[in-house]
Amino acid sequence: MLDNDISTAGALRHLTSPEAAFTRDEAHALDRRRFLQLVGMGLGAGAVAGPGLSLLDTAFVGGNTSWAAGPVAADDGILLVIGMLGGNDGLNTVVPISDGNYYDQRGALAIAPGKILAVDGETGLHPALTRLKQFWDQDNLAIVEGIGRPNTEFSHFSSMARWMSGHASGVPRSGWVGRWLDGYLNGSKDLFAAAEVGHSLPLHMIGESSRATAIPAGRPGVGAGTSESHLRMYQTIRAMNSGPVSFWQQQVAGAFVDQLDVAKTITPHIPEELPETEIVSQLDVAARLINANLGFRVVSAGFGDFDSHSGQADQHPARMQELNDAVTRFFDVLHPAWLDRVTVMTFSEFGRTRISNGDGTDHGSSAPHFVFGANVKGGRYGQRPTLGGLGRWDRMDHHVDFRDYFGSVVDGWLGGGASDVFGKSIDNLGLFARSPGTPSTAGPGIPPQLLGDFVAIAPTRVVDTRYGTGAAKRPIGPDGTITVSTAGIGGVPSAGVTAVVVNITSVGTTASTYLTVHATGGPRPSTANLSPVPGRVVGNLAVTGVNQAGQFTIFNKYGTADCIVDIAGYFTTTAASKLTPLVPDRLLDTRSGIGVKAGRVRGGTSIELAVTGRGGVPTDATAVVLNVSIVAPTTYGYVTVHAVGDARAEVSSVNYEPGMVISNLVMCKVGRGGKVLLYASHGDLDITADVVACYSPSGHQHKPVTPARLLDTREGIGSSLARVAGGNHVSLQVTGRGGVPTNATAVVLSVTAVAPTSASFISVYPTGVDRPETANLNFVAGQTVQNLVVAKLGANGKVDLFNLAGTVDIVADLNGYFV
Repeated sequence: MLDNDISTAGALRHLTSPEAAFTRDEAHALDRRRFLQLVGMGLGAGAVAGPGLSLLDTAFVGGNTSWAAGPVAADDGILLVIGMLGGNDGLNTVVPISDGNYYDQRGALAIAPGKILAVDGETGLHPALTRLKQFWDQDNLAIVEGIGRPNTEFSHFSSMARWMSGHASGVPRSGWVGRWLDGYLNGSKDLFAAAEVGHSLPLHMIGESSRATAIPAGRPGVGAGTSESHLRMYQTIRAMNSGPVSFWQQQVAGAFVDQLDVAKTITPHIPEELPETEIVSQLDVAARLINANLGFRVVSAGFGDFDSHSGQADQHPARMQELNDAVTRFFDVLHPAWLDRVTVMTFSEFGRTRISNGDGTDHGSSAPHFVFGANVKGGRYGQRPTLGGLGRWDRMDHHVDFRDYFGSVVDGWLGGGASDVFGKSIDNLGLFARSPGTPSTAGPGIPPQLLGDFVAIAPTRVVDTRYGTGAAKRPIGPDGTITVSTAGIGGVPSAGVTAVVVNITSVGTTASTYLTVHATGGPRPSTANLSPVPGRVVGNLAVTGVNQAGQFTIFNKYGTADCIVDIAGYFTTTAASKLTPLVPDRLLDTRSGIGVKAGRVRGGTSIELAVTGRGGVPTDATAVVLNVSIVAPTTYGYVTVHAVGDARAEVSSVNYEPGMVISNLVMCKVGRGGKVLLYASHGDLDITADVVACYSPSGHQHKPVTPARLLDTREGIGSSLARVAGGNHVSLQVTGRGGVPTNATAVVLSVTAVAPTSASFISVYPTGVDRPETANLNFVAGQTVQNLVVAKLGANGKVDLFNLAGTVDIVADLNGYFV
């Protein structure tokens, strides 16, 4: 008999399958998992040697069933299930900010009103749940309150067993996701229909005839090697399964070949190192499994411990921060193409008591949970339990049956069958605004993300918060935003615009912060376009999608910052100029006399630079993309780049400071004689300009995307988790990630150098060509620097990012591509 006070970990051990529990496998059947455990093969540390299961954890009797599920259909929903094990405190997760009983009964454990992330006048989120608050703000977070179950039990084992099984009574022998799998797979077995990211399968992932696969959070081992000896071994293994084979040879060879196929497929998607926090690394892997499109319909991960009988003041905020970090990581890694295909839901075996025991809370009977994703109908569902009029040991009533909560997701997102899974009619909560794969209805708040041609215009100022131009006359505050309207300004049409090219400058920043730019109405990405610091004027070019009203949003994270926005061009669905990406080439260097006579430039003068007929720029080019760098200026000032023959606008293309090397990307109209002018405002300075692309009547069209992180050497996204040493480069896979198709020819990246140890530069160029003598970012030790990059894609859809000296972390965010 189990102890009613059994711990969370103890209960979980009884409700997971390290071997073949909860299955109907015959003892004599040789399945992949058992065989691979015998021979010592596995995927990732602990997959076989420890008590857990490997990626090949599924019964196998005759034939190769590994790929039965195949890629996910366009209208199939994918579900991520997050278990908060141990009994999450619902009252400190979704806070009743208007209820005085909460503050009276919770005492020191109550969250101060000023810290809560309010969602309306009655309810707020824990202050750590900033990413979930973003989903709420986008109307994509459902808060389901008052969830519980009949005949509440307060043992971790009994309650976990009920929640995982999805049955209110009886002996739990299968779980709700597993039983859904039974119907989905119709009795077949498949490695890639559902997965638990962990070392063993919890009960909810095991059905009567089918079950999920346990995938440890790590990179595949056997099958991933690329040395000559590895390849010879793999070839020999594959040969074992060719020609006439016996039953046992089929079992053995099939298991090995499956291992090789899975490792080969998954290896490119899993970094060598993952974040230290377990749930963050689990959700990182979960996103990568979805990106790989192997057929996973449900992916699950659990973490804890949420059993906060004592020490809750420290424990629960830590769990909330882990949840927020994990969700943020998941959506950072998840390709934007999957956003309208993926929904996330949480569960926990019970809530906590409304009354504090002094240092914590005890097992409860009712709690809220979250469902969120692009197609979720945001809002509050169910009913918050009352906190008043109850005795000291009275628990809160529940108002939503846990089976109705699960069943609403099964019927609303996974395609139906909830009544069979749960053995009852489901009271559907109506949590979804759209079916899987259905994009949000186009409207003023939704970016169209259509292919577009480029039109260069004379640079025009559209926003200056210092003077109230185009926005309120005040800086952007912490977690604040401004909406920038471009329609009808500087020649930008009122319709048919897909994206705009803007130079964004921060002035008077009061704290180290970052600015994020995105189409108004679309989700705010976890990326950065500008990283201002106090005491500096910082600028960067941005290419951002706009909504149908021609608007985009600028978000500031910390402190306050005035913001200046100058528009230099736009992309339109009407036929115009198209991009030709180029291998970077230096067209101007006043230090050595490239493009002009050698000599420093004096403030108040201009350089006339010929661009057509040089560096691959054709004579019919209408605009040019230049990376302009200012070297060792003697004072503060700016450079303005514009077409020869056009009047110089009172805007800046690059702002400079004494003694520094500062770069910025410029998209400029080509003027009379195929030339552009570079005007310097003050001091003496040297200028370099590298051409990276041009626009002409023929070429490639631009596609805006929801910004996504493709590379972060600090986190192991897109590369190994390691700083880039001087003289080395990172080869970044671009196509097939972030929604970039295999036929893309060029990419728009926001590239950031983080914490360099010495003065250096980063050069971005197509993989497979000789590194050009050009630079995209210049920096000194300790300086975080960003610049927009338009890069031609090289061999296999990759670009190389080279660091000259010292060590540096490199971050690259996708902003769009050309096709």
